[in-house]
Amino acid sequence: MALNERPSCLYNLPHEILYVSVLSCAQLLTQAALGNVLVPLHIIGPALGITNPAELPWTLAAYSLTVGVFIMITGRLGDIFGHKLLVMLGYLMFAIFSLLTGIAGYINSGIYFHIMRAFQGIGPTMLLPNAVALLARAYPAGLRKSIVFSIFGATAPAGFILGALFGSIFAQFVWWPWAQWALAIFCYILAVLTYLVVPTELSIAVHPTGKTDVLGAITGVSGLILFIYCFNQGPVAGWNKPYVYGILIVSIVVIAIFVFVEMKTEEPIMPLSIWSVAGFPGVLGCMALGWASFGIFIYYIVQFLENIRHTSPLLTTAMLTPLVIFGFIATITVSQLYGRVPAHYLLMASMIFFCIGNILIATAPANQTYWAQVFIATILTPFGMDISFPAASLVVSNRMPMHQQGVAASMLNTAINWSISLGLGIAGTVESEMLKRGKTTLEGYRHALYAGIGLSALGIIITLVFCRVPKAVSPYDEKQRLIDSSSITTSNTVINTGTLNDE
Repeated sequence: MALNERPSCLYNLPHEILYVSVLSCAQLLTQAALGNVLVPLHIIGPALGITNPAELPWTLAAYSLTVGVFIMITGRLGDIFGHKLLVMLGYLMFAIFSLLTGIAGYINSGIYFHIMRAFQGIGPTMLLPNAVALLARAYPAGLRKSIVFSIFGATAPAGFILGALFGSIFAQFVWWPWAQWALAIFCYILAVLTYLVVPTELSIAVHPTGKTDVLGAITGVSGLILFIYCFNQGPVAGWNKPYVYGILIVSIVVIAIFVFVEMKTEEPIMPLSIWSVAGFPGVLGCMALGWASFGIFIYYIVQFLENIRHTSPLLTTAMLTPLVIFGFIATITVSQLYGRVPAHYLLMASMIFFCIGNILIATAPANQTYWAQVFIATILTPFGMDISFPAASLVVSNRMPMHQQGVAASMLNTAINWSISLGLGIAGTVESEMLKRGKTTLEGYRHALYAGIGLSALGIIITLVFCRVPKAVSPYDEKQRLIDSSSITTSNTVINTGTLNDE
């Protein structure tokens, strides 16, 4: 497949590089905000007065939760008010709440820290779907677009390691809040660069006459937040507490109300017709399961290294650096495979890599050399991340009409980030139950990782059965699809103009 021409809205190669870099930083910084807390967590936790190990996952889950659920709204807002505006606001919000998160160092309150971490996730909710939408709008289907989306996906492991590196340096040698304040400064600079590098023609909203589904937003966000709250609070307070399972029941009822509201709303934030696109539900399902297992993997590999093998945060970061190197290799690989291999095969491969990563850490002996199972796990797991995200993103961007690019991207990112929080809650429940039964800390970690193995294994099955998606769409087919769909689509309906079976 030949490399197609640079989009006309990007004036030259330096402009294109800057454009892709600024938007890719949305993904990079989203993951950096995970790494700069997770790896030095055993320094940050005691400094905040967090003494219950079951409460530690909240530092990640609170952030991933808001990243996951609010994306449903911000993707729609980007379609209505402009994706460029939402990216700028996202970087600014990220900067403000990163600053406030660092202030927890003065307050020394775990509750304040969890709340600010949740608000910190608002910035990425604005950034991720709208950055993806801007990339999708600028690039027509083809090899160049495949490479750009692969680069965007590859920033995930790089961002996590960069966040872990600076978070560990500041936590060990200076003061942990400086990692948050450095992130705030970088976000502010990127907000300015977004204003300068995104072309004027891409500043125009793709659906300016659209309406905001306020009731759907309230019920959808509330239901998902309450659901995840139960799964992450259960290990801390105990599932036998009436308020825990009571809120779980309420969350299910609210989610059901959300679905009913979306059926009756003229322009819903989640068009139910999107689920009728063959293969799309399966893609979201396997992505959710795979990334839930990845959330378990990345949390417990750090716990295993620091609590069982007693490595420092900086040494742990060094041990995790293969995630970046092999993430880059995975990016090159998938950019060459997409368009030649049906996407459901790529997604299945990513689920297998997620599963293998959990297996290797779950079975690693406490005193084994790093170069055996842990090293192999850091080599293979990036292929799960960097195959799944670009493959799913390209399927979404190529199959949906232009005015719903933000909505489709937001649903994909919701599945990824919401499931990370859910996975941590499931694994935390398993670990706490094992500890209550007298198991050792290592055994608790192993059983939590077994849950991750089960989730990714289920993802493999779903991919085989429900994800029948085609190879990449050619530029001619994409143009013809948009022409065909423009004559028969309405503002709130996604029309599937062809089947998604194997070519």
